[in-house]
Amino acid sequence: MHITFGLTFTQYYVISILILSTILLLLRVIRHDIVGLLTIVLLTIGGVVPVNNALSFFGSTAIIVLASIMVISKVLEESGFIDRLADDSTRYLKNSIILILVILTIVSFTSGFVSDVALTAIFIPYMYVVSRNLKKRISKFMIPLSYAAIVGGRYTIFGTSTNLFIDQLWFEKFNEYLSVFQFIKVGIAIIAVSIPTLLLIYLIMPSRENIVTSIEDLKVGGYIIEAEVDDQCEWVGKTRSYIEKNYNVKIRAILPRRMARRRVITSGMTLVLEVPVEKIPSLTSIGGLKITPIEESKQTGELTEVLVPNGSRLIGSNISSEYVMSRYGVSVIGISSSGRRIYGRISHMTIKPGDALLLMGNEDSVSRFMSDYGLLPLGAKGARIFNVRKGMAALVALIAATVLSLIGFNTALSFMLATVALIISGAANYRRIYQYIEWPILVFMVGYLSLGYAIESSGLSSLIFNLIRGNPVALFLLTSLLANFINNMAAAAIMGPVALSFRNPLEALTIVAMASSSTFLTPYSHPANLLVYNIGSYKVKDYLIAGSIMLAVVMIVSLIIIKAA
Repeated sequence: MHITFGLTFTQYYVISILILSTILLLLRVIRHDIVGLLTIVLLTIGGVVPVNNALSFFGSTAIIVLASIMVISKVLEESGFIDRLADDSTRYLKNSIILILVILTIVSFTSGFVSDVALTAIFIPYMYVVSRNLKKRISKFMIPLSYAAIVGGRYTIFGTSTNLFIDQLWFEKFNEYLSVFQFIKVGIAIIAVSIPTLLLIYLIMPSRENIVTSIEDLKVGGYIIEAEVDDQCEWVGKTRSYIEKNYNVKIRAILPRRMARRRVITSGMTLVLEVPVEKIPSLTSIGGLKITPIEESKQTGELTEVLVPNGSRLIGSNISSEYVMSRYGVSVIGISSSGRRIYGRISHMTIKPGDALLLMGNEDSVSRFMSDYGLLPLGAKGARIFNVRKGMAALVALIAATVLSLIGFNTALSFMLATVALIISGAANYRRIYQYIEWPILVFMVGYLSLGYAIESSGLSSLIFNLIRGNPVALFLLTSLLANFINNMAAAAIMGPVALSFRNPLEALTIVAMASSSTFLTPYSHPANLLVYNIGSYKVKDYLIAGSIMLAVVMIVSLIIIKAA
């Protein structure tokens, strides 16, 4: 059935689903994996994608390899190998400029095999060391660090989820998979040019924080905590301004609300305070002031600051100290303020990517909690212990899977065998194996594999091809804009089928692979950008300026190398 403008009903239906999913991703009103599921349901209900085809994507090579890589990468991360590598580089390299180059190079190349978010978090403390040595402000270093992690992963098929997505599109079209190192030539060229570009970005980055004098200066700023006041507290009868001035705290809210208008602090109030982490021990010494839930938990242990990366199971949930204590013996006693408004108790605050949590508990308990919830250590000391056996097992498994794939063995089976070998060897804890996998990413990827199938089968890819007139520059720019302002997977899903319509589909698909991985323009384009956003006290314009430089460099290098190949 044809209707106006020469589009079929099916094409209008697919466009409607594409617009709906795009709006939901932009508004961030529901999680991206729910958007993926909704996309699958609507496409199958409309008869655009057969149910069997949609379900088959759950068992596709792209999904199996990505899940396996998540496990292998997590084991390698837990082994402490990357931490040791960073530590050795700061110990033996005394020239700070060379040290910057070495760290950016290590991060870029390692990103082809390890999560770029984990790499960024691991190297944050070491960039503080460089900042101290150079007597520069930390805001000069954080964006170059996250960009190095983002720019490096593209040279292997499994280095980024978009590369795996594109590999699956190629298989659906030509019934064969791309080589593991299909993009190595252009990927390495991009890294080689990006490293000096990142030094340029380091020079133009703003200086917004104090000069770092010690790695222990790695602080989030203020943490929001709760303190209950009883009649024995020395704060009773004191004014709000007096307490803020003399105790170096900020009172963000007073609960219950009916007591908030009182001029002085009275017994029975619960104060929501914003305090530096180093002030918490002194607050606990004030008689009659009960920092919750420290007294309730009756724990001993040190305070530990952790970051909540994108993909953590805590995202979207509320703080529930009682639940955490009952399972792990760990208390969440504070959350980073990030300038947010306080409407009630902190236990009702929603945890977001980039938040920092203040934990109390012994090292083993904190380590288990961080591992199970995908949290990352903030500061020089993490919860990982260097484990040679685990690290070597992860490296051997990764190398073996890669070699098997290169010699023609089934890629999905190769990585599944590597994962099973890690479990059997004990390097991967089989009790937590499913926690190593970021399931929302996999579900979202399946949803957009279905959308890519719909765009191709409905003929929309040919229409978009005609709009950009087969221009590779337009292909790169449109893909990168979609990746930066909507989602990198959405960009690959929309533009991947378009690339397959080009006269040289492999060349065009390589352009889409490089463009969809170029998420530099905003702090929300990539989790690694978001991770350093607050630490560097950045503004959106900082990402736009630095990201535009990186995007231009990556585009020019990509098009030159791809055309010359």
